[in-house]
Amino acid sequence: MKRFIPYTVAGCFLGLLAGCGNEGGSSLANPTVNADTGEIGEPEVEDITLRLNWRFKGEFAPFYVAQEKGFFEEYGLNVDVLEGNGSTSVMQTVAQGQDDLGITSTVEPAQGVEEGMPITMIATYMNSSPIMIASHPDAPVETPTDLEGKSIAMAIASTFTNIFPRFLEEENVNASEVEAVQVEASARNGLFLGKEVDAVAIFSTNELPVFEKELGYELTSLYLSEYQFDLAGLTVIGNNQFLNDNPNTAARFLAAMDEAFRYTLEHIDEAVAISAERFLDAVDEEIVREQLTLLEEIAQFDSVPFGWIAEENIAETLTILEGSGLISDKQEAEAYFTNEFFQLD
Repeated sequence: MKRFIPYTVAGCFLGLLAGCGNEGGSSLANPTVNADTGEIGEPEVEDITLRLNWRFKGEFAPFYVAQEKGFFEEYGLNVDVLEGNGSTSVMQTVAQGQDDLGITSTVEPAQGVEEGMPITMIATYMNSSPIMIASHPDAPVETPTDLEGKSIAMAIASTFTNIFPRFLEEENVNASEVEAVQVEASARNGLFLGKEVDAVAIFSTNELPVFEKELGYELTSLYLSEYQFDLAGLTVIGNNQFLNDNPNTAARFLAAMDEAFRYTLEHIDEAVAISAERFLDAVDEEIVREQLTLLEEIAQFDSVPFGWIAEENIAETLTILEGSGLISDKQEAEAYFTNEFFQLD
């Protein structure tokens, strides 16, 4: 059983030096760590659940790699990785204590905290947003102003749909010249693939490889993150009571996932094979490989463990959500997240 955290951050030693350590979430219990060895204390509970926010897709591969390669077991944990049906549903089951941990974007838990839900973000594995506008190369949307005179399909009530008016305003795009077609997600995809609209709002790490394979050509990509609309995703949330009662377990989970993400992105072909074996009828290996390659591009954690939450990213998310009317009582960033379960050695 592993008891140590295998990463190093220059200038920080167990989070004790000024300017280093943990932002946010100071009201939650801290894990116990041996200051001499960096060993995390024994897990308070070994059996925990992790609820994903959808059925299998490439970005979820590291969680199954953690199971298959024994990373959870090495840290003394037995993690049941469960598929889900949307971030809002996941947030509710975690808040109610039906699941210990869950995967969402940063948007839903930000709204949940404002509503008084007992949840906290403890990691995010996409520190750059995968939200993008894809367009056909014969009618490319390379900059926001290219949307003028074009049509774009988007899912009803999605995060993109809610922030889109603010995005157009911030980028000085004439909204009256943009045809925004709001439909169900399945209809959105069909409209774009049938070239009934010029562009579509999607996630690069999910639909982009699927669409490009279906169409047989490369799409033009415009990432909202390039225009200060950077809503991070693949975020782990925890029930506050669970986190407070089981800080060592939470720290061990994040340590195992740090190893799992590193291993996955260094061994993408093996991760694809593990996924294909686990989900025989649901995995297109070519698409999963491309999804993981795109995940690698936006999961850049230099000198910090995978999942480390940047306070400025949360602050930017909150500003976008407030400006888009998705939250109305913005609190300080530390009310929404914590890094205290990452122990810096």
